[in-house]
Amino acid sequence: MEEEKPGTEADKKAEMPAAAPQLPETKPPAAAAPPRSAESRVEPTRAPRPEMIEPREPVYRESGGYTLRLDPPDLARLRELPGSKGKTDRELGELFFDGQAARLTGAVSGDVPVPAEVRVVVDPYSRQAFLAVGKTIRGIVSF
Repeated sequence: MEEEKPGTEADKKAEMPAAAPQLPETKPPAAAAPPRSAESRVEPTRAPRPEMIEPREPVYRESGGYTLRLDPPDLARLRELPGSKGKTDRELGELFFDGQAARLTGAVSGDVPVPAEVRVVVDPYSRQAFLAVGKTIRGIVSF
């Protein structure tokens, strides 16, 4: 007689589990979904995505015949001032100009001819605004 050794076909058949019975696949009835035309297959147009980052543009203010300008780095410096929490750079620039525009234009009115663009450079630590025309500082205002 032939002796069966471990790992033979008889052992493999005994170790294999019985196959599970196959159930027939069910398909949804064809009448459940009406056929779509080519136009309806196109996705509807989506609204543009909202900007997650605030656009970095300068803020301008007309005052006393001068155009005052706060550039994005100076707008960012305004965040160091008290009361700036929760406001955008644009809002901070507008609030700054609301309170300081008359003083800023008064500081350069005798020195700079009208009309001119005056760049406002902010130092929040010394609480001063430097008024530049071109590359020259024409006035300093403490706030």
